Amino acid sequence: MSEPSASSTLQLPRSTRKLELKGLARMLAATLPARLVVAGGPQAGKTTLVSHLARANPDAKVRGSDELIGLGWSESSEAASHWFDEPGSWICEGAAMPRALRKWLARNPEGAPADLIVWVNEPVVARSRGQHVMALGCQTVWNEIRTELTERGQRVLEF
Repeated sequence: MSEPSASSTLQLPRSTRKLELKGLARMLAATLPARLVVAGGPQAGKTTLVSHLARANPDAKVRGSDELIGLGWSESSEAASHWFDEPGSWICEGAAMPRALRKWLARNPEGAPADLIVWVNEPVVARSRGQHVMALGCQTVWNEIRTELTERGQRVLEF
């Protein structure tokens, strides 16, 4: 019998992950950038992290890709990609962010979409099979765009 591939094995959450994310939130809140993207797969703590950061910066407009669920797969990431062009202080988060970032990069031949991108893809709670597959897709897109983002001077924190 062959070993299961990494993509077929569900990643189980570590008991310390929630505590680690709280520490990250405290660290980021101390020097919160004006334009922040929190990207990663389902159940990785993105929304929880952003809720802590929003309390630290109540003037920031918070946008989550969950608000785009009614749109199609491609349409939702296209809509989210335009959030990065909005003026002022904002925080954008969600599983659609890697695809939104890829679309922003394709539309903008230079520059960085945010002051900081935080990548979190390790689960905080157990994922369903569908969520696991979505997380793998998010990771694939992230791997495709990470180099271009950093070459453009984008600050990235992978956590």
